[in-house]
Amino acid sequence: MSTIGTSTTAEDAADNQTSQDYIATIRGLLNDVVTAYESNDKPKAKELATAAYLDNFEYIEAPIGKALSEKGEALLREKLREQIDGNASIDEIKQNIADINKVLDDSVTYLQSNPQ
Repeated sequence: MSTIGTSTTAEDAADNQTSQDYIATIRGLLNDVVTAYESNDKPKAKELATAAYLDNFEYIEAPIGKALSEKGEALLREKLREQIDGNASIDEIKQNIADINKVLDDSVTYLQSNPQ
């Protein structure tokens, strides 16, 4: 039985997503990070932050260019997870997420002016 033409792996599914889709998913995950952190579920908050980066941001790094990619990676992969591990205040978490969302806003602008 052949499955040619059938998307069966996560990688195949990822191939069908646009950078805009990934950005929307990252924003949703960041909202969920805040909810989990406010509920004192730090393991869940860290899991969501990790998914935002590994399962989504990594896919937009090349299309958004080096400067935005490096800034987003520093805020999302490094700072946010360090804040969660370090028991930062919710206000600090929210400010970092606002900074990440600014990078995402800039990424949308960049992608619109530099179509792939």
